[in-house]
Amino acid sequence: MQTLVEEGYSIPQITKALRINRTYGYELIKEKAPKKRVQNDEASLRQKIQELCGMFPTNGYRRICVWLKKKYGINVNHKRVYRIMKELGLLSKPAHYQAKRKKKGGKIPVSRSNEHFQVDMTKIWCGQDGWGYLFAVIDAYDKEIVGYKFSRFCRTDELLFAVDQALNNRFPFGTQGKGLTIRSDNGCQMTSRRYMKALKDAGIKQERTGYNNPDADAYIERWFRTLKEETVWLQEYSSFLEAKNDIDQYIKFYNDERPHSALGYLSPKEFRQSITSNVA
Repeated sequence: MQTLVEEGYSIPQITKALRINRTYGYELIKEKAPKKRVQNDEASLRQKIQELCGMFPTNGYRRICVWLKKKYGINVNHKRVYRIMKELGLLSKPAHYQAKRKKKGGKIPVSRSNEHFQVDMTKIWCGQDGWGYLFAVIDAYDKEIVGYKFSRFCRTDELLFAVDQALNNRFPFGTQGKGLTIRSDNGCQMTSRRYMKALKDAGIKQERTGYNNPDADAYIERWFRTLKEETVWLQEYSSFLEAKNDIDQYIKFYNDERPHSALGYLSPKEFRQSITSNVA
């Protein structure tokens, strides 16, 4: 039918010659257009998925589905995204961890922002400049990095800078009577007299985890792993400045844009905005 139309014959001529209903003839012609459009849409979708997987190589199909909507305004079923990523060999392999036979307590429930912060430090290799040290503070409820300090030094000064930044961001009028708890491990900076006195003077409750119990500060530990999986381990920093610029950019991206599964695939900033709008 389509071939005859392309050769210049009209639908009435074709249907009369073939002895078929004219309406049916028109329907046969109409079927071609949507099929071609669907094929073009599929090719465009595959291309965009490939681009996103290149930008976010550690993201699974559900998060890629979210990125399609955020960056391109494309609403697509996650099963379709899974199928395409599987066909293209883009599915990230899930991490497998050894089963824990002994249950470890310590991870606490939180009900609001500014209730429970966790702080910790991790090392990052900076090429010719050696190790850099990142102190970071996370709000356990909305998962936002509220304060951090990346430095070539690993002292109480850097820890206090990160905590002070967090308090200025969330408590511009002071923390007295706000019911804030800050949890950390038993590192020498977190157990220093200066740090403990600073928290006490600010009216902040300090908690320390038990030894060999990383689950107790799981929020900040999990964020450090995310940071390393999504940017640090994908780079080879040649200097401290290069590492600092990348970490600064990632933290801004994480807070403002990165969809978080525990937040309904909203970024920490979007999640906080949604809470504020609901309260209002």
